[in-house]
Amino acid sequence: MMGLGRALYALILSGALLCPAPSRADLRADPQTDQAPWLPVSQVMSELARNPEFVEALYRRLGRDPKAGGILGPDEIKRLREMILGKDFEGLDRFPGLTVQGMGRSVRLAGAMLGRSGDDGLPPEPAAARETAEEMVEEGLGIPAAGTPPAPDAYLRPLGFGLEAGDRVDPALAERYADGLRLADLLNRLSLNAPDGGGRYRVVLDGQALDTPRALMDALARGGHDVEVRDSRYFANFGDLIYQDRDVLTPFWIDTRLPVPGTDRNLLVPVSHSQHELVVRGPVVNADLSFYFGIDGQAMFRPSVTRDQAWVMGRVAHRYRGEEAMEAVRLAGVIVRAYDAIKRRHPELPFGGYYALGVCNDVNAMIELRMRGETTLYPLTLDPQFFRDEGEVGRLAASLPLDSRWRAAADPKRVLGSLPVEDLAALPLPSLREDLEKVRAAWQGGRLPGSGVGGLALPGAVAAGLLAAGLWSLRLWLVRRR
Repeated sequence: MMGLGRALYALILSGALLCPAPSRADLRADPQTDQAPWLPVSQVMSELARNPEFVEALYRRLGRDPKAGGILGPDEIKRLREMILGKDFEGLDRFPGLTVQGMGRSVRLAGAMLGRSGDDGLPPEPAAARETAEEMVEEGLGIPAAGTPPAPDAYLRPLGFGLEAGDRVDPALAERYADGLRLADLLNRLSLNAPDGGGRYRVVLDGQALDTPRALMDALARGGHDVEVRDSRYFANFGDLIYQDRDVLTPFWIDTRLPVPGTDRNLLVPVSHSQHELVVRGPVVNADLSFYFGIDGQAMFRPSVTRDQAWVMGRVAHRYRGEEAMEAVRLAGVIVRAYDAIKRRHPELPFGGYYALGVCNDVNAMIELRMRGETTLYPLTLDPQFFRDEGEVGRLAASLPLDSRWRAAADPKRVLGSLPVEDLAALPLPSLREDLEKVRAAWQGGRLPGSGVGGLALPGAVAAGLLAAGLWSLRLWLVRRR
C-alpha cells in the first residue's frame, strides 16, 4: 500500500518547502539514538519545532493553503494545528489508528475536496500504449537498452531544515535499470492488447511476433533466461524521509479492531506493502521489476532501482518458477488491462481509483488467490462493483475477503500473513512484537474475541489519523517534481 499514508509527512513538512534550511548546528540529534539505524518521527519533529522559521512556515501552510491539509476539513486542520504547535509529538510514532473504514472515509473526503478544486492531485496519466488499440505496431526487443544508471541521489529531494524526501538508488539495481525500464514498458504495452484481436502491439524476438506478456516471458525462458516471480511483503514506507542523513521511521498505523489480550487496547499494526517481483537473468535480458497498484493510480509493471530503508524489512511469501511464474505474469497482464478499462469507464474516481479499486495489496491478493487458493494479505479495500465487467479479474475481485465493507475485527491470519518477517522476534519495534505475540497466541488457542474495543473512539487516534492523512500534499508535490 505504498500509498495512502504518505500523507502525514507531506503535511508536516509542506511548510519546510517554503523556507531556507538552518545550519546543522541548530538540529542536534539525541545522543541516546546516535547508534540507532533510524530515527522516530517524534524526535525529528521535536527538533524541528525548536526552529521558529519552521513553526511559522508550517502554521502559514496549514492555515492558508487548502491543499496543505490534504484530506482534512476545517475542524480537522484546526485540531492538527493545535497538536503540532502544542508539541504533542509522541502520538506521531503510532499514527493514525484509523480503521480501514476510517481510511475510506478520508479518501472520499479528499476526493470531494480535490474535485471542487478541479484537480485530482495526480500528474497526467501516461499514455504509453494508447495508440496500440487502433493500429498495428511491431518492434524489436530493444534489450540491452541504452541509458546510463541513475545517480545515487536521483530520487532524493531536499526539503530544507536538514530533511530529504525520496529514495536512495541501489547500485546493483541501477546497473540493470535501463533493461528493466524497457522490459516494463514492453510488458505494460502488451498487457493492453485487446484479447479478441484488432490492432495489436507486438514484440519481435528471434523472428517470432509476440503479443502478450506471457508469450514474451515464455520466449525469453526458452532462450535460456531464468525467470522467477516473488510474492513479497514489506512495511509500507509512507514518508520516505531522511533527516540529517538518517532514515526516519514513518509507518502508517492501522487499527485492526483485534483486542490485545490483557489490555484495553486494539492491535495497531503498520500497514504492509506487497508486490510481485519479476526477476529475469540470462544471456540478453537482466532485469528486476515489481508489480502493484500504486498511489499514482497505475496497476503496472515497474522497474526496480531504489533501496528500501532498513526498517521496512522484507519477506518473500511465495516463489514461482516455470509454469507457475508464467501464470503469474499472465494474470498480472490481465490485471493491467482490467484496471485500464475500469478507469476509462470511471474517470470520476479520484486519485486514479486508489482505494476504490484497491490499494497495493488488492492486485497482489488476486494473484495469490489464483495461485494459492486463498490470500494472506491485509488490508483489502476494492469495491467489487467496479469489476463486474472484467471477467476473470472481476471474479477474483468478488472472491476477495474485503476489509472495507464491515466494521468487524480483522482476520488474524491475514494480519500476520502480511508481515514482512517470518519470525516476530525480528520485528524492529518491541511494543509491536509484544502485542502481536499476544494476539497470535490467543488466536491459535481459540481465545481471541471476534470484535475490537473501540475502533475510531480511541483517545487521540482520530486526531493522529487526521495528521497522517495530510501527508498527501507533499507526496503529490514530489510525484509532480519527479
